[in-house]
Amino acid sequence: MSNDAALEQAFAEMKEIVPYAVASKSGTDYDGKKFRIPFFDRFFLVYYPEIKIAEEGKTAPVPQYLEIIFLHYLLQAKGASIADEWIAYRQLPGASLFERRFIQMAVQPLLRAFDNNVEGFKKAGQALRGIPITRTGDAAFKFMALPKIPMACIFYQGEEGIPSSVNILFDAAAASYLPTEDLSLVGVYLVNAMKKAK
Repeated sequence: MSNDAALEQAFAEMKEIVPYAVASKSGTDYDGKKFRIPFFDRFFLVYYPEIKIAEEGKTAPVPQYLEIIFLHYLLQAKGASIADEWIAYRQLPGASLFERRFIQMAVQPLLRAFDNNVEGFKKAGQALRGIPITRTGDAAFKFMALPKIPMACIFYQGEEGIPSSVNILFDAAAASYLPTEDLSLVGVYLVNAMKKAK
């Protein structure tokens, strides 16, 4: 489905929602006029019922792929608890269709951007309000991509003869909130934001 068609379908489905129920399930605030959605270190507003999307405090238009992500997040939210269990992208439902693109557009660019620069990785993670986590790897951060979708980014410093590597992980309940294709785009967003912040 094209982005235009996906957005049009999401707008149509939004007209059928019960907003306060959606706010409860998605972990967002709804004040009777708009949903307020935290997204990494930014905030976005989805006005309802007219369905208009804007970034809080900004006038620049919101990229279409982000509009789709926010609407899908509100529409698909099941109210499931965060699992507190990390899984790889390939473990998400139907990931085989999108995994190669995810590696090409998120994992490989992240590795190229930081290569052996663990300090740059730490600086970028902190700039995006990442919370340092202790697990394997030389640096790792947990990010709240959306209120019910934690993500983790892990950096493994290379040694002699062993190249550096990175991993991007999702909470095991992420598929209760976004389609797998959308989650790949959230990963791409995170990588681009990390590259800008380093």
